Amino acid sequence: MSGSLGIKIGTAGFVTAADAASEGSERRAPRLQTTQHQATLIMTQGMAPTLSPLGSGARPAHPGLMVTGFVDRVGDPIDLVAADGSAHRPEKLVASAVRYLTRYSAGAFAGPPTIAATYPSYWQPQGVRALREALDLMDMTGVALVDEVGSILARVESTRGLPSDGAVVVYDLGGNGLSVSVARATEQIGRTVRSAEFGGKHIDDAILLHVLRGLAGELGDIDLAAPALLAPLNELRLRSRQAKETLSTETTAVIEVELGPVRHDVRLVRSELEELIREQVVESAGLVREALRTNEIDAGDVRAVVLAGAASATPLVAEVLSTELHVPVIAEPDPGLTSANGAALLARSSASVAPSAPAPPLSTQAPTPATPPQAPEPSRSAEQVASTPPAVAASANPVAPESTGGGKKVGSRRRKQALLAAAAITTLAAATVGIVTHSAPKTQPQPTVTEQVTDTPSPAATTTTQLPYPTRPVS
Repeated sequence: MSGSLGIKIGTAGFVTAADAASEGSERRAPRLQTTQHQATLIMTQGMAPTLSPLGSGARPAHPGLMVTGFVDRVGDPIDLVAADGSAHRPEKLVASAVRYLTRYSAGAFAGPPTIAATYPSYWQPQGVRALREALDLMDMTGVALVDEVGSILARVESTRGLPSDGAVVVYDLGGNGLSVSVARATEQIGRTVRSAEFGGKHIDDAILLHVLRGLAGELGDIDLAAPALLAPLNELRLRSRQAKETLSTETTAVIEVELGPVRHDVRLVRSELEELIREQVVESAGLVREALRTNEIDAGDVRAVVLAGAASATPLVAEVLSTELHVPVIAEPDPGLTSANGAALLARSSASVAPSAPAPPLSTQAPTPATPPQAPEPSRSAEQVASTPPAVAASANPVAPESTGGGKKVGSRRRKQALLAAAAITTLAAATVGIVTHSAPKTQPQPTVTEQVTDTPSPAATTTTQLPYPTRPVS
């Protein structure tokens, strides 16, 4: 084997972790190169589907149709119907994304790597089977599917260690929601409890609204819901997300605002962010208790909480969970990479993961033209994508109180601007759903790429007949 590739399938984004060391090579620590992409599939006639790069201002390299919201639809018997009327099987869209990532990562390896891809732990068995069949139909039988909880625990066990007795809570705060699971050692117990009411996007929106409220006076009567401001608002949301990530390790972040005639740098400190999201973080501890009750685990039996998901890097999360649950919190330096890193470890550790067929380096042109989207069947013409973004939570969108110093006129203007800001957030979210056309930029952006070196030796490769950390059988 010439290394291993781990792929995290997420509702907000896909992450890859490439370990290029060949089997049997001597090394003290694994060197993992990771990439991140948005969970947005770009479909262009005559070309293979690609994933949208992750990053501020990142846009597809070619014009096409962008499809979102397909990961959570896997297992749904109803097709995902796009804005242009074409119907798509969600599991085929996910399989297309996985195929793109295997080709994109091919250059990191001297030969075919072993590959493991995680699926969300809250998926139903029929969803896992559907994706397995879709991968097989695309000649990707060598891609092993592993439960995300198993990959998280495998990674943390290899780098941080896990309690030898009792239960462990896996708190996975991703971009679109929170998943809480319970495990003993590296094996999941029962089922995962999922909530879409708190996730990374909610934190991003809270920051964005905070910035807009602070600039209410300068924005004046500017209509933030106007189509001309959609792109600048989307850029501001990306910068809000970057500020969130910065505040995971720094105490201050600066957000550059460019909205129409308004140009301003907004300074955000960590304590301000914590006040914006504290209530939601505290409430998320209730979902942990619900997961324990659902799986009949006594709270006194919990020995630790393992954090995963990029949004869990916010220091307040570990602080609140440790206080509320009275147990230590274990996390990787970048919990958003834990799942993919664990999948790479599982792929490397298991001889049952068959090597995939050699994948040529990714090119924008597919070897054969892709089939253009087909028109939907008449019986499905009225079906639309049931993935409308939930309204922004009230706790994250407090309306600024009226100013007593500026009189009723100033207060009314600020309250109006705050309401317009909330409307702008909803409009911005709605604009990202379904399939939309996209213009080609002049240059091709690259997804986020990082290289990490762990300070703990990885386990030696073993020869087994099954993945070492199974959490759910898949037929």
